[in-house]
Amino acid sequence: MKSNQKFTLSVLFILVVFSNVLYAQIDTVRFNKYYFKKYWTDSKAIVTSPAKWDSKDWTKLGAFFVAEGGLLFADQSVKDYFQSHQNNTESYICRNILEHFGAEHSFIAISGILTYGILAKDKKYVSTALLAIESFALASLITRIPKTLVGRERPDNWQGDGPFTFNGPFHGTSFPSGHTTASFAVASVIATQFRDSKWIPITAYSVAGLAGLSRIYDNKHWLTDVVAGATIGTLVGNLVSHRTSNSKLTVVPFGNGNFQGVRLAYNL
Repeated sequence: MKSNQKFTLSVLFILVVFSNVLYAQIDTVRFNKYYFKKYWTDSKAIVTSPAKWDSKDWTKLGAFFVAEGGLLFADQSVKDYFQSHQNNTESYICRNILEHFGAEHSFIAISGILTYGILAKDKKYVSTALLAIESFALASLITRIPKTLVGRERPDNWQGDGPFTFNGPFHGTSFPSGHTTASFAVASVIATQFRDSKWIPITAYSVAGLAGLSRIYDNKHWLTDVVAGATIGTLVGNLVSHRTSNSKLTVVPFGNGNFQGVRLAYNL
């Protein structure tokens, strides 16, 4: 997997462009009616957010499309490289461990966080697990829209079509990568909630990145599928981590020199 540096740089470029805001940690999410209401309010925020974008936001979207368009021309060469540089150990790790972080292993990690939070009575861990579940669900649902409409052929299709084969609605499910979307949706929540730690965000994003990389290695997705999935997952995870479950007003601590206090922040 020697080409993971180029892959990582591509993903990081997209994520840095779109995720340049730090979000407050949330430790108030509980399994109650407000939690389920949060699914609806967050979904509505995702759908209506473009109407509130300014020129910088549209510039970021343009940068994403330009980057994806440029990476399209690297899709075939990246596929060829990975398919010609494989060994039994890497294949086993990709197919039996990393690939499952798109679903089963993500839920195992979430279950572990939730269980610890309940046993230790740690509200941040419980909130993190519930936010991660929501992020996973919303990101996976959103991904189904372009998957269905774009209709891109997978790199392992029997006809051997190239990366520029887009057949339209219901005729392909390659773009974007659902496994990668789910992995980054969970990783971004964990990274945001534990951003005070040095290694947890690095570990979370590294595992998600390797899960995405495994989809290219296993010839299930193109590079641009994985980059798009990572971007969607990260954006949804950041939004979910930013919004509280039961109120639009949030108390945020702040400091200025020797003066400490709080301020009210209004979450859209």
